[in-house]
Amino acid sequence: MNQETKQWFDMADMDMGVAKHLMENYYPKPLEIICYHCQQAAEKSIKALVVSLGTQGGLPKLHDLSFLLNQVKNFVKIEEKYYDYADTLTPYGIAVRYPNELFLEERHAKEAIQYAEEIMQWVYALVEDEAADKQ
Repeated sequence: MNQETKQWFDMADMDMGVAKHLMENYYPKPLEIICYHCQQAAEKSIKALVVSLGTQGGLPKLHDLSFLLNQVKNFVKIEEKYYDYADTLTPYGIAVRYPNELFLEERHAKEAIQYAEEIMQWVYALVEDEAADKQ
């Protein structure tokens, strides 16, 4: 794994750590912030994959997770559930920046954590497999 890919994973891990910490330790739970960090963790993981694969056009400076997945779909198989997760998480990266844009309940934050973690694990396994193939 190259250094830039590792840096993206490290940043994704930090976002996920913040989301989990807030979920477990804050009352009332800052649901918007938890969901935002989950979106960020997923985004940074997918960007790690884009960097690792060296896709054409470089790294897009966008926050739409489905768009980012489309950047790698010709290189890796993407299950439909990851697009579903991306569609759920993407608004958390933008709409939570504005008051009253989203109505969130604790179940949304739990779901965001689950979806982001699954994306992170999937991407990490892909990058590890790719690194093993290059050896």
